[in-house]
This record gives sequence, C-alpha cells and structure tokens, in this order.
Amino acid sequence: MPRTDTTNRTPPRRRTRSRRLADAVLALDPGLVKTDGALRTLVAVPAGMAVGYAVATAFGLPAILGVMIGAMPAFITCLVIVDPSTGRTAARTGAVLVPFVVALAGSIALQPFRLLELVLIVVLLFLQFAAAAWGAWAADAAIVGFAGYLCGLLLPLPETSVVPLGLVVAASLAATVLVRLVLRPDAHRALLRTRRGFVARGSAVLEAAAAVLAAADDPAARRRTLRRLRRSRDRYHEIALTVDGMLAASGVDADTTAEELHRLVFDTHFAVDELGRGAGALVEHGAPSDVRHAALRAVTIVLRHGGGHGEDAAQTLLARYGITASAGDPGSRTTAVVRRMAAEFTDLQGAGLRWRELRDELPHHGDGVALAAPFVTPVVLAGGRPAGAVPVLADTVADGPWRRWRLSVSLRTAVHAAIAVAIVEPLALLLDGPRFYWGVIGVMIVLAGTNTTHERVRKGLHRAVGTVVGGAVGIVLVHVVGTAHPWFTLVLVCVLLAVGTYGFGGVYSVWVACLVVVLCQVYAFSGSFTDSLIPIRLAENLLGAAVAVLVSAVVFPIATRAVIRRAVRRQLTAVRAFVLALVGVDADAEADATDGAGAIRASRSADTATDAAAPDLRARSRAVDAATYQLDAVLRPMVRFPTGGPARADARTRTSLQAAATFAREAAGRLGSPPQDPPDALAGAAHRLAASIADLADGIVAGPRSAAPAPVWARVGDQLDTAVGAAAGGPDQQTVEVAAHALGRIDEALALLADRHRATVLGETATRSAATGAR
Repeated sequence: MPRTDTTNRTPPRRRTRSRRLADAVLALDPGLVKTDGALRTLVAVPAGMAVGYAVATAFGLPAILGVMIGAMPAFITCLVIVDPSTGRTAARTGAVLVPFVVALAGSIALQPFRLLELVLIVVLLFLQFAAAAWGAWAADAAIVGFAGYLCGLLLPLPETSVVPLGLVVAASLAATVLVRLVLRPDAHRALLRTRRGFVARGSAVLEAAAAVLAAADDPAARRRTLRRLRRSRDRYHEIALTVDGMLAASGVDADTTAEELHRLVFDTHFAVDELGRGAGALVEHGAPSDVRHAALRAVTIVLRHGGGHGEDAAQTLLARYGITASAGDPGSRTTAVVRRMAAEFTDLQGAGLRWRELRDELPHHGDGVALAAPFVTPVVLAGGRPAGAVPVLADTVADGPWRRWRLSVSLRTAVHAAIAVAIVEPLALLLDGPRFYWGVIGVMIVLAGTNTTHERVRKGLHRAVGTVVGGAVGIVLVHVVGTAHPWFTLVLVCVLLAVGTYGFGGVYSVWVACLVVVLCQVYAFSGSFTDSLIPIRLAENLLGAAVAVLVSAVVFPIATRAVIRRAVRRQLTAVRAFVLALVGVDADAEADATDGAGAIRASRSADTATDAAAPDLRARSRAVDAATYQLDAVLRPMVRFPTGGPARADARTRTSLQAAATFAREAAGRLGSPPQDPPDALAGAAHRLAASIADLADGIVAGPRSAAPAPVWARVGDQLDTAVGAAAGGPDQQTVEVAAHALGRIDEALALLADRHRATVLGETATRSAATGAR
C-alpha cells in the first residue's frame, strides 16, 4: 500500500467548540450529577426565600429575617439530601423540619446562657459526625439541626418569634419538596449523559495517543506528550470507576441494564486504555517512524469517524505495518504491540455497536430504568467520586491499637471535632467574641469529608484561598452595589449558591469563594459589615482548621505507615481474589475480599472450593482497580523531598501493584470468564500464588519490626508452563494460555514486591524441594 507522510500525519478532525465544551462538562461531571444539584439549588433557594418572605410579612417579622431563614433549610437539604428515590428524597426533606425548628428554638432560648450555649455546640458537632454511622436519616437530622442552631447564633431573635419562624421553615421545606419533585432525576437521560462523558474521556486518551505518535522525533515534545498521555489515562481510569459506582448508586436493574453497562464500560475502558498504552510503548521502545505513522493513521480513523470504524482502523494498521521492515520479525515486541492494538480497535467497534443497541433498548423513563434489584459493584463512591482513604482508614481503625475501644472512623472524627471545638471556642471568643462560631465552622469544615492529614491540610488551604478571593470580590461588591439594589443582590446570592454547590464536590475553593461573597451581602443588609470582617473570619477559620489538624494527629493517632500498609494489603487481597477467579474459585464464598488479615488466613483452608457459577473476571479486575485508587489516595505525601524520602519506596510499591492491576485488567478484558475446565497445573499454580499473596499481605501489615517469620513467596513459572502444555490442542487452549500469561506476569510483579519487603522468594525447584522435605 503506498504511503505518504501527509496522509500519515493528517491530524484528527477537530470537534466544534460547543461540542468540546459539552464533552468537557460531561467528563468533569458524569451524568451531570453536580449540575443537577446546582440547578436544584438555583430553583429551591429562591422558592424558600419567597415563601419565607410571605410568611414573615404575614406575621409581622422583618422581611430580611424571613428571607434568610427561608433560604437556609432549602439550601442545606439540596446540598445534603441526595437519593435516587424521589419519594424517599421528599420524605427525608420533610423529616428535617423537627430537628431544625427544635435546634433553632433551643439556640434562641439559650442566648442568655453563654456557657451552656458553648457546651451545646460541642455536643451538636459531636453528634453531627457520629451520626454518619447511624444511617442517612440520623445524619440528615444531625446536620440540619446544627445548621438550625447556627441560625439562632447568627440572628438576634426574640423567643416570641419561634412559632412564626417554624412556619417559615415548614413553608420553605414544602417548597423544596415541590421543586425536587418537579426536578426529579431521569435515570435514562443520566445514563446517556454518563456514557457521553465517558466517551469524551476516552477521546482525550486517543487524542493524547495521537499526539505522542506524532511528536516522537522531538525529545522535548515526546516527554511532554507522554506526560499528557499518562494524565489522560489516569483521568479515564477515574471516570471508569466513577461510572461503575454510579450504576450501583442509581438503583439500576441488576439483571439487565446495569450488568450490560458494566461490561460495556469495562470493555471500552480496556480497549481505549490499551490503545493509549500501546501508543506509548511504541514511542518508548523506539519503534521506527513508519510503524508509528501506521499506528497514528489508525488512531486518526477512530478519532475522525468514531469507534464504529474500529475494524477499518485495525485493517489499516495491519496493512501499513505489513509493508514495514519491522513486520519481518513476527516475534518482536513491536509486532506484539501492533497486533494488540489491532485487536483492541476491533473490540472498540464491537463495544460501540453494543452501546448503540443498549441506548435504543433502554426504557426512556426513569421509573423503567431504576428497578428494585440494585446492581452490586466493588466500587464505592464518596462525594460522587471513588472512595479514597475512607475504606483504608476503616480497616486501620478496626485492626489498629484502638480496636479495644471499639472505635469507628465516624466516632473517631466526632471525638476529634468535640475536643477541637472545646479548644477553639475560648480562643475565638478572645479574638472576636460575637463571631466565635467562625472558629467552630473552621473545625467542622476541615474534618468533614476528610480522613488523612494530607486531605485536611489541603482542604484548609483551599478554604483560605477561597476566603481571600471571595472576600476581595465581596468587599468590592458591597462598596459598589451596597444595599440599594436588593433584587440584584437576591439574584446574585442565588446564582452564587448554585455555583458553589457545583464546586462543593470538586473544587472546594470555588464553594468557599461563592459563600464568602454571599456572606458579605448578608452582613451588608444586616448592617454589621466592615472591611475588617473577612480578615477576622479568615483568621478564625484557619485557627479552627489548625487546631482540628493538631487534635486529629494527637488524639487516637494513626501512623501514616500503618495506613499505607493496610492499603497495600487491600490491593493484595483484591489481586488474590482475581487470581483465584482465573481458575473459577470465588473468594467471596470463602471470606469477604475487603476483610482484614484474619479473613485472608481463614480463607486459605478453602482455596479449593469453587462455586457453581463462575466468578466475573471484570468485577474482580474492577475491585483491583478500586483498591489501586485507594492506595493512590493514601500515598500522597505532605512534602515531596528532592531525594525521594519515604515516597521513593512507596513509588516502587505502587509500581509493582499497578503492574499487577494492569495484568488483571488485560486478562479480564480478553477472557471475561475463566476457563471452563482449567488443567490441574493451572489450578495448582493459582492456589500457590494466592497463598503467597496472602503470606505477603500478612507480612506487610505486621511491619518490618514484627517478630513473625518472614513471608515466603513461591514462584509458579514451571507450573504454568506445564498447564500450557497440558492444554495444547484442547478447546480451552487459548483461554488457558491467556490465564497462564496473566498469572505469570502477576507472579513476576509481586515477586519483586515480596523481595523488597524482605520475603523469601523461592523458585519452582526450591519450592518442590521444600514441599518434599516437609512431607
């Protein structure tokens, strides 16, 4: 086939600016979950303000009081209460009326008793964090009750206003329920939006792959494009986990839609990620320019015409590669990469066709999509993103030195909050008596939704940046607009609260900046605004944040290395479950794959048990991916040392575990299900590898100073060779070869990890000798 440089270097067709913008929004917000939340806030808050104004006017209260009290429950419930069931959302929203009004009345009644008022703040904040373990309804009541108590602190209200203010709150919540019934989520549209955002992230990976292939001859551009490709693949990996978690959170039917979507998400993610990895491998391994141009042309075809032309891209790649000099060596690494990319182009077309079929078959109404049997996924979402340190910290607390106290993560955070507030309150009273609650809010904000010191310091810094930016904008607006244009101010407040709601789950500083601008307007209308207000607020917020971080490091402390070791164990546990699944053994039948070391030890006696139904390799691989994400979350150092420091050893550990996750994903993508009748040698190798992984996990959690014997890692290469030979010529030959290849690669990656953790690594011959001696 003739080849010209201009054809091979043809850039991908550019999407229109509006489409790129829409794709970027959907990629940043899968399913438009945050956008829908912002829209609810934008509608519900004005509705709450309007009914609050009407009720306040009818009972002779100041209009500004009705507007402010009416806005608070509408805003806080839109922010906190998120539920796929419309009826449950309405019920939870209405149920918070009692705690809000009771807390508001109590705050008003306790205004003459300052000491009791301060003590009650400590109790309420403790309950707010502790209630996270008591269920959604208790958590709603605790959060909204604390908000109602703060309203009483913020506003000097007489006790006679409790009844009409209760009516304002009831009217506001009724309006909020009505808004949320009208703006109820549409599961069908959410799934289509999720799919488009997922595809947009995949297109970004392919665009980065094309850039790498086109810029390989320029060393500087090569390094830059390779970094871009790695970032694109990481973001694509995160959105794939997010989409998988959303399938379970949405309550989609487990028997039809969600299972098919799970397979499609996994297969599409695997195909696109492999194409990106293949493009990077061609460049890093120094493939000739004609080979890179052939791959670039194939990637360009998919970018121009979509995944439905994957077969054309595969044929083009193979045809163009066939006339290169590199094609003369069928056993070379370059040939293997090209063939793998061609196979993934074909798989991408198949996945694209299945996406379109599912879109046509999917019920077009939310009630037809979300049914009673929820889809179960190993991915757990927290705040709309895959859970990071939360499960790891739960393991650490459950197995750590404080287990005799029966301490949970939520109870530990609640104790931190209570102690920190008790310290901050007198300091904040000395700094600015009337507004001491800003220090309390600093404690609450830093501890809410964070689990590690890194997360808490970062959130405190984001709050400081948001306060500075929002204060600058808010002060300018107060001086320019003042209180002469109340309608403009109301519109501005509603828009800022909606924008802040969108940023709350992503860029926290955006939420803080919007909130500070709103507070500047509120204080201006209440007549208490001064230019020194924001600096004092910043100082008290940072005071509360600093005390909270220090208290969490001193009270019930958990060593960072202990958290990291348990994150490594969680990933090894997930890899072990995948290894057993490759030979048809379901680890869930033995012990929950997310349990601690005791579960690993207990499961060894049942390694030969198999379920009637073969385990889903895609789900097992996704569990490994989720554990990798959790490991990344706890490996972020507070300070990066130029020499590497502890982060260098952590990076080596992460590399080995990430390689094992990649091999697991590759095997799951190629097999889908394990061999129906695996040879005895393959099953024996999987069981031996699983036992080695369990020993290594126990050794890592015990730590380097443990008196326990060093773990033993038994290599399984010879057994795998025997298994491949036994399957030659049989119906399962190809599946056995893929499974054996995956087990061998996982064995190689984790043997390096075992060696770095001072384990005894035995070759196959040594393993057989040791077993004979033991007999």
